[in-house]
Amino acid sequence: MYSSFDIAKRIINWCNGNSIPITNLKLQKLLYFAQGEFFKNQKARLINEDFYAGELGPVIPRVYSLYAMFSSTSIPKQTESESFTEEVLNQIEETLMKYARISTWDLVEISHNQDPWKYTHQVFGNKAIIPYESIAEYFGGVNS
Repeated sequence: MYSSFDIAKRIINWCNGNSIPITNLKLQKLLYFAQGEFFKNQKARLINEDFYAGELGPVIPRVYSLYAMFSSTSIPKQTESESFTEEVLNQIEETLMKYARISTWDLVEISHNQDPWKYTHQVFGNKAIIPYESIAEYFGGVNS
């Protein structure tokens, strides 16, 4: 498992390297899809932190706070310190190729229609923890 900050930096840099603007909101959705797709393909957890059912979809508050200064503007390239295995890098890239070119608001809509966020938000309200197990079950079962 990796820290959310290390995965966030990898996503930001990949998007910058592929001329895809990456806002804080879009970053949150891409982190969520990276977690789900990683479980789907590797049957393991990628990010060691929980997502919360924010008003605009799944969010990791510590990462959101770190990049809040960019508001709705694109986040610039970041300095990475973590080295990832080739398998992890390939999996992250696969996920980004699938989701990064989708508009931010479409990603919000997609996450709102998925059971992990939808159920948690409806039952427990805004800012409740989305159980990792529900993400794993959703991506590993429904979408496999």
